[in-house]
Amino acid sequence: MIRVCKQDPPARLKAGAARTEQNCADFSANSVDYLDGTRKFEFDRTIYGHETVKNALIKAQHKKCCFCEGRFIAHDYGDVEHYRPKGSVRQTRKAKALYPGYFWLAYSWDNLFFCCPLCNRTNKRDFFPLTDSAKRARSHVDNLDDEEPLILDPGGPEDPRRHIKFREDLARGVTEAGRKTIEFAGLNREALAEERLSRLNELRRLFNVTQVLDGNSMEASELLKDAQRELDAAAKPTERFSAMAADFLLAASNAKAPQGATD
Repeated sequence: MIRVCKQDPPARLKAGAARTEQNCADFSANSVDYLDGTRKFEFDRTIYGHETVKNALIKAQHKKCCFCEGRFIAHDYGDVEHYRPKGSVRQTRKAKALYPGYFWLAYSWDNLFFCCPLCNRTNKRDFFPLTDSAKRARSHVDNLDDEEPLILDPGGPEDPRRHIKFREDLARGVTEAGRKTIEFAGLNREALAEERLSRLNELRRLFNVTQVLDGNSMEASELLKDAQRELDAAAKPTERFSAMAADFLLAASNAKAPQGATD
């Protein structure tokens, strides 16, 4: 998982302003019914899920899922994910759903990301654990700054790389937020780990080439340059599983360095 940097919101989201204003007014007038789930908000997918919105997210995220960094659009067009769930919200897997969700953020650009179906629909769903659930914002009049989310915000001010590292092909949380993000987004699910392992083995082969070839011949020199070029690109945000690649390359570099040379 790496930090997502977005450009300005697509014009289509402006249509959500009136819907948000109406939803906030409805909640204020009928808060008891919304809080007990008797009334539920209806959201306009043609606004937050519009092609221009999704394409802007796909571009910002280099065609990768905001959580797992996988590329999948050849097989599935993916979802527009609400970081803070819009309809309902749960603190734990066994907890009952709380209504409503973060309805006032349904069309908020900062709350939207491109996500693969397995991270979104199968794993994260409406889960949004907080350090202190009593401080959860229940409506538009509450202060989101009082919350301490335990699922990392892909576009937030903190770099997810401070919270999640990789040991080989497996993600490991170095903070509680990192561990919860791995858990609730399913970042170590078997099929995903297999995909990362396949990429890791590619990087290992390339790294071994750089260690074996001496570059004395023209052919060896070209092979060495090509391998090094691919390794240099692997950790860039445009590449799939770039966070794992960065951690592998750092570990491999430290392993080959003489004692004291990594300071």
